[in-house]
Amino acid sequence: MARFLAVSNRKGGVGKSTTAVMLAHAAAAWGNQRVLVMDLDTQCNASLMLVGGEAFAKARRAGLTIADYIYDRFDNVADDESGYVLNGVGDVAHAMTRQGRVSLLPGSQKLEDIQGELFLKQSKKDIDADAVAVQVRGRMRRMMKHFGMDFDLVVLDCPPGLSFAALAALDLADLVLVPFRPDFVSQFALDQVAQLVERVETHDDLQDIPLGERRYVCLANTLKGAGEERMLLDQLALDHPLLKTRMPLLDSIARAFDWDERKKSMEQKYQDAIPFMRALHDEVFAVPHMKPELEPAA
Repeated sequence: MARFLAVSNRKGGVGKSTTAVMLAHAAAAWGNQRVLVMDLDTQCNASLMLVGGEAFAKARRAGLTIADYIYDRFDNVADDESGYVLNGVGDVAHAMTRQGRVSLLPGSQKLEDIQGELFLKQSKKDIDADAVAVQVRGRMRRMMKHFGMDFDLVVLDCPPGLSFAALAALDLADLVLVPFRPDFVSQFALDQVAQLVERVETHDDLQDIPLGERRYVCLANTLKGAGEERMLLDQLALDHPLLKTRMPLLDSIARAFDWDERKKSMEQKYQDAIPFMRALHDEVFAVPHMKPELEPAA
């Protein structure tokens, strides 16, 4: 069964999709894992990074997106879901990355509309809106978990909003990775996602959970090396588990957003970001929540 890694932050523009795709490439190339990227963000940036605009448009026309999957199979979760998955995606080739090693369940701009439609449909069966919301969220969680039978790692690229799909992903995740920019809005944003992940209502309740026992870790992203950044990170580390790895602001990472039909090596793709990506990969997959379960003894 796969491990589920959600990449999430209530604040947009913090590099969630780029981080999700980088970790997918790294887990496939260096961890020899079969990886699925599930694009839950209606901006669909992860999909564009992995297949480009033309292939993404083709998947939309063919009805092969996350929105189509949820709508088509909402009442038949056990049915085969593999037809919605695009295999062999990304523009990275690596000695350890066989064809199909990185796969994609494409995003959709219609995902939020589909979720609303399903909520209304289920509401006709139950007048309790809260109960319907729990049911829809739980069904989506099971639909996402269904992909775990075919992959070693499922990376859930989450939207900044609180859709049913986003909440289901946070429920399902073995670990939630929270990228953030080092600015003074970060404290509020990290508090919000932390309380959602740990299922507590107040900051005081959150502080009762030891940092090492929490189901999320935070990644400082797009660092410029300024002194005020270090002060802010030291402050945030008092309240939230922060990775030692810190991603700098690099042109190579910004350029990695652009998909290229020509396959290239990890070093060609990410250039001077490689040492930071290796450190991120090694640290994330050393977190206890992400270590594979041992097979039972015969």
